Amino acid sequence: MGEKELEGASSDPMDGGLIEENCTYRLVQKLAEGGMGAVYEAIQYGVEGFDKRMAIKTILESYTNNFEFVRMFIGEAKLVADLVHENIVQVYQLGRSNKSYYIAMEYVDGINLENYIDHHFEVKKGLPVELGAFIVSRICRGLEYAHNKLGRDGQPLNIVHRDISPKNVLINFEGVVKLTDFGIAKARQLMKQKEGEVLMGKVEYMSPEQARFGETDRRSDLFSLGIVLYEILTGHHIFSVEDIYETLENVKHKEIPDPRAYNPDIPEDLVKIVMKA
Repeated sequence: MGEKELEGASSDPMDGGLIEENCTYRLVQKLAEGGMGAVYEAIQYGVEGFDKRMAIKTILESYTNNFEFVRMFIGEAKLVADLVHENIVQVYQLGRSNKSYYIAMEYVDGINLENYIDHHFEVKKGLPVELGAFIVSRICRGLEYAHNKLGRDGQPLNIVHRDISPKNVLINFEGVVKLTDFGIAKARQLMKQKEGEVLMGKVEYMSPEQARFGETDRRSDLFSLGIVLYEILTGHHIFSVEDIYETLENVKHKEIPDPRAYNPDIPEDLVKIVMKA
């Protein structure tokens, strides 16, 4: 694809004033595209030959005039700006190029968990139980940090990710696991919640309260993470069927089957963890 430039501005306080400097990003290649946005590999250029590999998240042109989506996009950047943790993808800047906003964030050189799971089961090997438990334990670390995060006023932010799924978990080639995409997260005072009005998230990984348009808290994220762990260990989707409305009904009512029905090698202690989640 052709290379493209985005220009933003960074400010440095000095003697009560602000010094403006242009900060240029060159888009190298598209990494992923979803329903409303895309993520690119990019190079950030600074003075004296400085450059840094980054990821740039943009809004698709067809959605730049969608006020609600733009609001959520800006909200994600503001929410994640102060979340600094090894297991969460770091956000560096919210910028604007022409009429569209973009988020500059940490580049993760690796693979998302969805592709990682699919590859293992395609070659009929499955993910080792110990490796699956390790991956989810790292997501737990990132979530615990986010759930307990305090705002600058010292009060709990009450963050709920609301979109825990294998696609939103990245694993770099050094084995570090990172949670990303807080685009539909909610937090005190930072975003309009919309709970009870709009169904947000990937249906097959939702908690029952999400599926019922109910209010969510950190337990909703843990339920969704339990579904992810179940899938890692068994290669089986608990709720997902072709019909989205039937999937929603499964989320709300279906009894969770014992994962050992699909993988008898799962240790008893890990089964208890999955079922509790």
